Amino acid sequence: MYTQMYTHWSLKAIMQALFGLYTISMKYLFKRSNRNTYYYKRRVPKDLQSHYPKPFIEISLKKNDKSIAAALCEIQHKKIEKEFSRLRQGLPKEQVITDYQKTLNKLNEYNLSPQDSVNRNNDAELARDRFYESIDDTICERTTPEEYTALQANHTTLPLHLLSTQQRDALAIIQGTFRMSASQYPSEYLRLLGKTENKKVTAECDRAIASLIKHCGDKAPADYTRSDINTFINESCQIKKTSTVLRQLKSLSAMFNRVSLEMDFTEDQQHSFKNFNIPNLGHDSEDRKEFNSQQIDQIRGMAASRTPEIDHLIHLMLDTGMRIKECVGLKIEDIKIDADTPHLFLYRNNVRNLKTKSSRRVIPLVGSALLAMKKATAAQLDEFVFPRYVDKAQSQVRNTSADAACNKRLRSILGSESPTCHSFRHSLQTRLRNVECPKDIRDELGGWAKDISDKYGSPSDLKVKAKYLELTL
Repeated sequence: MYTQMYTHWSLKAIMQALFGLYTISMKYLFKRSNRNTYYYKRRVPKDLQSHYPKPFIEISLKKNDKSIAAALCEIQHKKIEKEFSRLRQGLPKEQVITDYQKTLNKLNEYNLSPQDSVNRNNDAELARDRFYESIDDTICERTTPEEYTALQANHTTLPLHLLSTQQRDALAIIQGTFRMSASQYPSEYLRLLGKTENKKVTAECDRAIASLIKHCGDKAPADYTRSDINTFINESCQIKKTSTVLRQLKSLSAMFNRVSLEMDFTEDQQHSFKNFNIPNLGHDSEDRKEFNSQQIDQIRGMAASRTPEIDHLIHLMLDTGMRIKECVGLKIEDIKIDADTPHLFLYRNNVRNLKTKSSRRVIPLVGSALLAMKKATAAQLDEFVFPRYVDKAQSQVRNTSADAACNKRLRSILGSESPTCHSFRHSLQTRLRNVECPKDIRDELGGWAKDISDKYGSPSDLKVKAKYLELTL
């Protein structure tokens, strides 16, 4: 019942009852002589003043009752103290928070938590009454006196459309009816992983959820039926590769499992995103194209572009067979141009992992790769060979951007049907087979070897590898 949700206590009375529960920072509570409302005001500590436009923080509490303003002052004080703490740790003033966290913060303003939906002690009852009073205040503010009177007379309908998203969700939590929809899971999942600023992971999660909602609607995970999952699979497979559909299903399952577990959404853990079957999985993949000899000649002789980094990347991949991610993570110190056999070291560093253990290797530099590295390192001021594609702040490489740029450049040279830059790996393998390079050397060069010793190759090993690479030119 709508009217039964509230008590007859006034907000003032509730706040007076709660007053003794707070440790109020009264020294920060001010009231201007020419105004009726109270303010939170304090001086910014000297070590933090560079982060604020003024030496004082002054925030209107918008209340003229001292007891109410005192409680709001305490809430504001805690918020500012958190700001100071984050700044002293070298973090942004405000933490990136999800919609669910905002809802919990809304409950916290009234000294409530999700557990208070079933907690029946006096303190919880008092806090709930205070929260319900605020809901009633919002409805009163957003309606005319006549509309408000009519709503009070309606004992079955609560005008949820008049409330904010956080208010609606907070109300559902306290009433024990809250369910998180699929669209809310990515932000919580990324927060739990600590990857809210990781563009690649964010994009993967967003694409998976967007695809699910497109085909099956926005529901709580447990509300998706087996029929929904089959619909998602069948419709997705008509426009996407089966491997992409599989990856999205795994992403959805991971998100729902992790968030539901952390939030104690027991019901949502019983979802249907498991033990699924994707017809013809993997059978729709096209054989990867390779570069033919004519195309390789065109690439070697291509005119210099306005973006030399892209040209250098293409030439490096052409005669080494390296992955794009391996290339863009190279440091200047990894390149040994002046060695008897010019080469580069490939190993894990602070911005780039390697795909497998065997990816750790030494690769001789010959042909276009050698010329590209000479040019790239000649007047390089950065520690990375390709700084354009390194995000130092996030400690990661921008290999997706590099891949897209290289593929665009290849299409401009070879036409729209050009193989992608990843095809350089397969093409080099074919070129090495054609010059009768032993399989173990081919595997070592490409990072496919099962057992590679930690010696990283003796000088003679490098010369042998370089000999076979030169034969492919």
